[in-house]
Amino acid sequence: MIRWMRPIVVVASMLATAGVLELALRAVGYQYSPLQIGANVKDDWRDDHAFGDRNLIYDPDLIWRPKSGQFSPFNPQGFRGATILPHKPPGTFRIFAIGDSNTFGWDVDEGTNWPSQLQELFSVSRPGTEVVNAGVWGYSSFQGKRRFVEALAFDPDLVLISFGGNDAHQVAVPDIDYVRRHDRIEYVTRATRRSRLAQLAVASWDGLAARTGDSASIGPRVRLEDYAANLRAIIHDGRVRGVRVVLLTRPFIGSSTDPMSWKTHAPSYNDATVEVGRAEQTPVIDVYGAFHNREELFDDESHFGVEGHRLAARLIHEELLRLLAP
Repeated sequence: MIRWMRPIVVVASMLATAGVLELALRAVGYQYSPLQIGANVKDDWRDDHAFGDRNLIYDPDLIWRPKSGQFSPFNPQGFRGATILPHKPPGTFRIFAIGDSNTFGWDVDEGTNWPSQLQELFSVSRPGTEVVNAGVWGYSSFQGKRRFVEALAFDPDLVLISFGGNDAHQVAVPDIDYVRRHDRIEYVTRATRRSRLAQLAVASWDGLAARTGDSASIGPRVRLEDYAANLRAIIHDGRVRGVRVVLLTRPFIGSSTDPMSWKTHAPSYNDATVEVGRAEQTPVIDVYGAFHNREELFDDESHFGVEGHRLAARLIHEELLRLLAP
């Protein structure tokens, strides 16, 4: 063989091999998303929410968002309950409740969530008030800040913000890096959208990164200082738009000293909620304090039962009536 032809043959062989592998991967239906970067931490459910929940769909900014359907608890706008008018009717006072699964409530009865109960109370005490349940299970303040921006399109008058529990969950990759990694890969190689071989290479890289990680890299989904910054950003954006923001501490029961338990760190997030409210002269409703150690009102360590939702709605209703009094 002529010497100068050897490199051409080698390159052609490599391309042919790559082509065969690409066809084989497509034949077996192989697919991989660069965002599926499991942290090997038992409480990290982000991959499950983004890729394995029939009621949620992957989103490059929110990581996951609600999707509606015939049997979905979310309406076409991504909220729980009836569809609302995009343009607020005259005389309507619109309240958005933005939070995690304890805001969304249990997926068994439309009334088993405190925003729904709050709506019933306001229907009597302040007709014309509309309460929208914008809670999504698994959400942190990182996602909540973006959810708040989306809610502004519906012209809310007041927004209730309840996060902190998921922020405190210990993971190997915080939410902000979870999204950045996906953005970086998309920027470096958009071929991953088309090439199964490129996806396989990314999967191998992610797997190696997960195996070589160590416990020293474990930290919260949202760092405490970032959590406070997210709350401040929500408050400031609300003021610019004339939207009143009310912060809620996140209720849960029990305590822990295990550094890997979210409950070990959650009290600091509630403290930060109060501190941000004080510094920003923003109302804070201490839901955690009102239900501290009242285990009979919880169905598990971080979610209200039916009676808990009812009493939480009553507490929030009373506090809001005082805030809204002329």
